[in-house]
Amino acid sequence: MASLLDVSSRQLNYLLYVRGESERYIAFSIPKRRGGIRQILAPHDDLRHVQHRLAEVLNSLYAPPDVAHGFVAGRSILSNADAHVRRRHVLNVDLEGFFPSINFGRVRGMLLSPPYSLTAQAATVFAQICCHNNELPQGAPTSPVVSNMICRRLDRQLSRLAGNHGCGYTRYVDDLTFSRRTGAFPPQLARWGESRRCIVSDELRCMIEENGFSINPRKTWLFSRCHRQEVTGLTVNTKRNVPRKYVRQIRAMIHAWSRYGIERAGQVHAAEFYRRQGRQGDVPPFALIVRGKLEFLRSVKGTTDPVYKNLQSQLVRLDPAYLQVMLRENAMLNRRDVFISHASEDKDVIARPLAEELIRLGLTVWFDEYEISIGDSLRQKIDDGLSQSAFGVVVLSHSFFAKRWTRRELDGLTAQEDATNRNRILPVWHEITHAEVSKHSPTLAGVRAARTSDQTVQQIAHEIAEVIRNAS
Repeated sequence: MASLLDVSSRQLNYLLYVRGESERYIAFSIPKRRGGIRQILAPHDDLRHVQHRLAEVLNSLYAPPDVAHGFVAGRSILSNADAHVRRRHVLNVDLEGFFPSINFGRVRGMLLSPPYSLTAQAATVFAQICCHNNELPQGAPTSPVVSNMICRRLDRQLSRLAGNHGCGYTRYVDDLTFSRRTGAFPPQLARWGESRRCIVSDELRCMIEENGFSINPRKTWLFSRCHRQEVTGLTVNTKRNVPRKYVRQIRAMIHAWSRYGIERAGQVHAAEFYRRQGRQGDVPPFALIVRGKLEFLRSVKGTTDPVYKNLQSQLVRLDPAYLQVMLRENAMLNRRDVFISHASEDKDVIARPLAEELIRLGLTVWFDEYEISIGDSLRQKIDDGLSQSAFGVVVLSHSFFAKRWTRRELDGLTAQEDATNRNRILPVWHEITHAEVSKHSPTLAGVRAARTSDQTVQQIAHEIAEVIRNAS
């Protein structure tokens, strides 16, 4: 067993039988999302190493069912919420004291039983590594997989119970969710009592208690679609989304930063959300808190969501370094708002600044510098960019008309306009006169264009953004 865990038998013996219980973990508290304090037990480095290795072993033995979404690779609160979108009724049941209720005897008994069927010695040693003070410590690397393994029987029984009554079921750690697409919610699971209080059925309660858990009545709700339905903190009435207050909070944080400066905004935020709730450790930099909240919003709503893009454009004005985040996201998209066609001679002075300003404004941009790498087919990349972009910004200059590739890009955009019967070309004149444009392209000379001689890059970008948003 020591060899399996990448330690010597002497080290393993010391960790389990020589070192005192009080010396194995560091205890601290963090606030729960809905109030209260959660106790975290972080193992010391040598024990953490052994637990990490044991977690790998246990994960190789445990095959998570489809209904388990917590601590499972490729699943999250997003996949858990997706299973309950657009349902007529949603029931949320919280398990009280989830990790502390899983004790040494339950872990050892689970490892002794099929399908794991370990020897008594192995089950005992592994349970000792996983447990602390006769409970599963929240903060140990082994606790996530062990808790899922313990819930294997519960998940199977609740899935059957839900299916028998026309409902779906998922579990995210200690949050159980049942939902029904049509019709009344089955009283065999839960019903409304006085004052619309949720009453869990005896059958469901007994099933949970027989598996060694108990229901937290303060966090158990049954909602119909006429109320806001939440699953693991996300709304699911019509689509997966964040609560409105989450977006309002991000807006308020950005507004405070803009009005009072980052230092004062950070102090106010820390006083409200850290010191008052008794959080431990140093407060993260305010800029990173805002970025983190935006990142979560993106994971829920998607990179192209207009609310997300608008908040990004507000943040990048205050935090110029955030542009790198927007550039990376822009490069990963399949569809773009704008294709920028330009000569290489105009890249530094107008094309790149224009691309960056459009991205700051929340638009998605195809720009060769972001897209084409060594070994790529230039023709294929440009064709992909043209086909995937709604509009083409064409930077017309003497260099533009002198290049073969830029003329081909213009031909491609013109062909798309003809095929769709919709204006797609947005010309920008750079150091060129009307007469010179007419000489090369009389049709383009008749199209209203932005001009670098009359407007700044920022003004041109804002005008282009307005055209695109009005068109959509």
